[in-house]
Amino acid sequence: MHTVCVVSDLHLFCRRSRVHRHMEGLQEAIGDADFLILNGDTFDFRWTTMDTIEETVHEAIRWLDEIVVRHPHCHLHYVVGNHDNVMVFVNALDEYAASRPNVSWHPHYVRLGNALFLHGDVADRRMNSHQLTKSREKWHDDSKKAKLLHRVYDVAFAFRVHKAVHHVAFPSTLVAKRLMHYLESIGEGPDSGTEDVYFGHTHLAMSDYEHKGVRFHNSGAPMPGLEFKILRVPVKL
Repeated sequence: MHTVCVVSDLHLFCRRSRVHRHMEGLQEAIGDADFLILNGDTFDFRWTTMDTIEETVHEAIRWLDEIVVRHPHCHLHYVVGNHDNVMVFVNALDEYAASRPNVSWHPHYVRLGNALFLHGDVADRRMNSHQLTKSREKWHDDSKKAKLLHRVYDVAFAFRVHKAVHHVAFPSTLVAKRLMHYLESIGEGPDSGTEDVYFGHTHLAMSDYEHKGVRFHNSGAPMPGLEFKILRVPVKL
């Protein structure tokens, strides 16, 4: 049995992320794990506090490398989300992964044993693989947002508007049905042996929500007013 550490939606470099409060616990969990899954939107280029997206990409790779060097026993699987599907980053990530034997990256999902890990933006609506690819294209050349928009979002977060919106947009039953539709469309549904699905995107923590015999889990997001968990998952390969 292997141990997998799973987190999603860290949104590093966005000033509304509170991931720094969890870094000690995350490093401890990685130290005990055989695999680390960064399950999408690990970095946020749209809402970066840095001057440019290029600078943010450089710091993102440096952040990853610090983890990889510190934990050489742990294989890092980077699953791309929508916010980090910026081509300048994806290209840098591809080059970086080629230089490190314990790093792999995945555009849509990765499966380990009977557990499948994906970002979860297929929960926005019913999608297959082709539709997901098309949906992600608008993020390829995403740009940094203006300071005024940052302030607007800061106010929304202060009043917990984001929490209410996510609960309305992503009820558990609907999310599980949409995820299952995607999994079955790519041949990774319960008939393939998938038993547990770990996803992000909705920013809402979930544990052991069952649909069609598959259990769904979400680590949540380290954002104000939201629950966030560092998941430790036993997986048999």
